Amino acid sequence: MQMLAKLLLTSCFLIIGFFLYTSDVKASEQNTPQIKEDIISVQSTKYIKEGNASIRRVDSQTVGSNCNTSSYSSVQQINCTIYLQVKNKSTGEWVNTGNSKRFVKYSSSYVSGRVNFRIEKGFEYRIRTLHAISHYGNYEQFYSVTGRIKY
Repeated sequence: MQMLAKLLLTSCFLIIGFFLYTSDVKASEQNTPQIKEDIISVQSTKYIKEGNASIRRVDSQTVGSNCNTSSYSSVQQINCTIYLQVKNKSTGEWVNTGNSKRFVKYSSSYVSGRVNFRIEKGFEYRIRTLHAISHYGNYEQFYSVTGRIKY
């Protein structure tokens, strides 16, 4: 009987220990995911419904892009601005080339546009687009980024 009591007591301690076990991993030791530069984070907006942009090869010296921005309802001003970026070979950072095109509509819920840019061979290019609205003193904006094209 005494042996059965010891076995039961030991079993209880093991079961309780199993449920109370905690890992020794600290928050600072956990792996955090790496987010690539061209991934867009989820954003919450009151007016802007969606914004898209694309990049395409037109020919050996030209890259093309289009953008669109939509809102949930008609706003005073809605726009999308396309910025051509080039990758700096020495730093690896994306920089604006100075080439851009803005498309604007008034009293609308949608705007879109298309543009071509002349480029130099030997570089990587991408498009960064600003999607924005203005409505009775309220202003919303966010950026989208395309993948890269190497020339």
